[in-house]
Amino acid sequence: MFDAISRTFDEVLASRERFVEADAPTLLYGTDLTEGVVAIEPYGQNEVMLYRRDPRGRTATERRVMQPWLVASDPAPFANRADAELTELRGELPYKHLVSFASWESYRAATAQESRRGGRILGPASLVSQFLMRSGLTLFKGMAYPELRRMQMDLETLSLNPADPDAAIIMISIRQGTFEDVIVLESTEAELLERFNAAVAKLDPDVIEGHNIFGFDLPYLVERARRAGVPLTLGRDRSAPRMVEREQQVRVGPLSQNYTAAFIHGRHVIDTYLQIQRFDVAGQFSRYGLKDVIRQMGLERADRVFVDRSTITDMWKQGARDRDTLAQYALDDVRDVDMLSRVILPTEFYQTQILPVTYQRSATTGTGKKIDDLMIRTYLSAGHSLPRPQAPRPYPGGYVELIASGVFGPVVKCDVESLYPSIMLTRDIAAQTDVLGAFPLLLRDLTNRRIDAKRRVRQTEGEEQATWDGLQGSFKILINSFYGYLGFGGGIFNDFDAAEQVTLAGQALIKDVVRHLRDQDAEPIEVDTDGVYFSPPSQITTQDDEERFVEAIGDLLPEGIRLAHDGRYRHMLSLKQKTYALIDYDDTLIMKGSALRSRALERCFQRFLRDAARAFMEADREAVRDLYFALAEALQTKSVPVHEISQWTMLRQDKIASRTRIKALLDANPGRWRYGERIEMYEREDGALAFAEDYTNDENTTVLLRRLRDVAERFEMLFTDRAEFDAQFPLIKVTTDLEAARQKEPSRQLGLF
Repeated sequence: MFDAISRTFDEVLASRERFVEADAPTLLYGTDLTEGVVAIEPYGQNEVMLYRRDPRGRTATERRVMQPWLVASDPAPFANRADAELTELRGELPYKHLVSFASWESYRAATAQESRRGGRILGPASLVSQFLMRSGLTLFKGMAYPELRRMQMDLETLSLNPADPDAAIIMISIRQGTFEDVIVLESTEAELLERFNAAVAKLDPDVIEGHNIFGFDLPYLVERARRAGVPLTLGRDRSAPRMVEREQQVRVGPLSQNYTAAFIHGRHVIDTYLQIQRFDVAGQFSRYGLKDVIRQMGLERADRVFVDRSTITDMWKQGARDRDTLAQYALDDVRDVDMLSRVILPTEFYQTQILPVTYQRSATTGTGKKIDDLMIRTYLSAGHSLPRPQAPRPYPGGYVELIASGVFGPVVKCDVESLYPSIMLTRDIAAQTDVLGAFPLLLRDLTNRRIDAKRRVRQTEGEEQATWDGLQGSFKILINSFYGYLGFGGGIFNDFDAAEQVTLAGQALIKDVVRHLRDQDAEPIEVDTDGVYFSPPSQITTQDDEERFVEAIGDLLPEGIRLAHDGRYRHMLSLKQKTYALIDYDDTLIMKGSALRSRALERCFQRFLRDAARAFMEADREAVRDLYFALAEALQTKSVPVHEISQWTMLRQDKIASRTRIKALLDANPGRWRYGERIEMYEREDGALAFAEDYTNDENTTVLLRRLRDVAERFEMLFTDRAEFDAQFPLIKVTTDLEAARQKEPSRQLGLF
């Protein structure tokens, strides 16, 4: 009975002792070339439902039979099952028994006990992931990002807590392509929700996007629908959203962040609040709220409508004119989400064309796991056994050094393009367990594809250019992930010896760059793994001069290693390792390092850091001192707006119990908050915390003045000694006579001037 539902391995790949260059496209994109698949969902016990875009732009369905499977190191637990079939994979790696099951129920019954033992079975835990990995099919083949039907949504509500007595959804703004609408509460919430159901069914989006859609919009929508007795028929099969009770984790750079996932049948849910944090690998943004991000990216529209969250209820009650303003504000929110998505999400879309994952999963999965999935699919497509992952161990990291501190300018950054991947390719470094040679083959093919895509970006414009740019960005992310995968504890092809080889070679290479720069009379300032900031020789004055200079340094490096000009700046303020500020030739200020751009700091102190850093770089120490005294005076007189001295925090249930003051605030204000929300609060004079909306000029000025001094100390290394620093930034208290303190002139022999 298994003949009808089994698939044979690709005969060509299964015959290889080592993969050859011609195999690369098949290994990268999978063996199934079916185009236009926009979603896949489980169907019954041993089938999946494919949603495909037909030539007329309609979404058609197709069912495919699928056998649930796993790969085992020990076949004994499955050998005598009537509902399982064992296939021995070729090769001598430990996981060499492919076990296929008649149904999903059989698979779950068989794995329930075995998975608890740990270490004896491999394979994804969802039917869709299993299908993608074994079939070689991927989503969105033959499609460009603009062809994706993306619907943005945003709720306007009378309360942040859907369980409040006066809670209600008053508006749902939606946008898809050129279509925009605001569904406004006219009679009952039930009627509003029915209109939203109808709108989603008519638009039939592939993706539903929102900023904090997992943390707010979908949970709120589901709860209000439950209370109104209205089924939410948002799925392509008219099913309701499925909310996951257990918190999931999303990879944000090197860290994991908890979130509560939701799934909508036949559609992908994308939260741009999480995505912008994944996108911001360089740490450029101080806040991740929608308006904050749009402003920091320079995408804010001049006619954008702003509404203070605390005024929405009053505006709703005022009447038609204020409601029109609210509706325009709601539309601008979804326009911003659309704009943000078009910048940060094409890379995930094009990765999904390659990887055996759904779009929603790609958007929340770490790059190490993505390479793992790609390698597992590659080996299974060749009918080959799989290795056992190595136990994690420490190994050297990249070379990072602060060579000089102070103010410099002009400054150039040079960067070894794809340092670690280049070393892996030029020195043929790969995991020892990659006996088929897939690792270097995939890495080289991705590198060649990126070079071609970057060339096409320069040759095209408009949507075609955007497509090529999205592709090259996707290739870049995957290319840079190959090195990290070697040291990924969860990767079954990991290899810590190989990872160490790469990092040691990288350290030596970047040290050679520093040495060559010094030999050519440049002054290195800061080194970070693959890049060097330096002051060029005095005769280097234009960008063309800089690029030729960097190219000449690159010519001194080994073949296959390319040194690129990666930025030029009028000024650089170097404080400590990985902590610096830059002003480019467009007068844009860039801050790097948590000491300069901590999101935990109140806004007034963030602004002080930015303005002081700029003044230091422009050699205006009087301006820095004026900034310090002006903020101190504003704090003393309680004239700083509450939003400038408040802090935001996410209410995570597993963290609140240990945070005594926050817990006291929440206990004293039942019904005004819920877990998963962000709240804005400040410290009162008595040391207790209060909601910003309850502000009554009762902030703790003593603490704020102390924090101002602490913030100023981040610049202490710019001074020759502590006395000089104290003269520039005297300790100010609530009782300090500011005029008298201001009259005490600091020494003009400042260390950096």
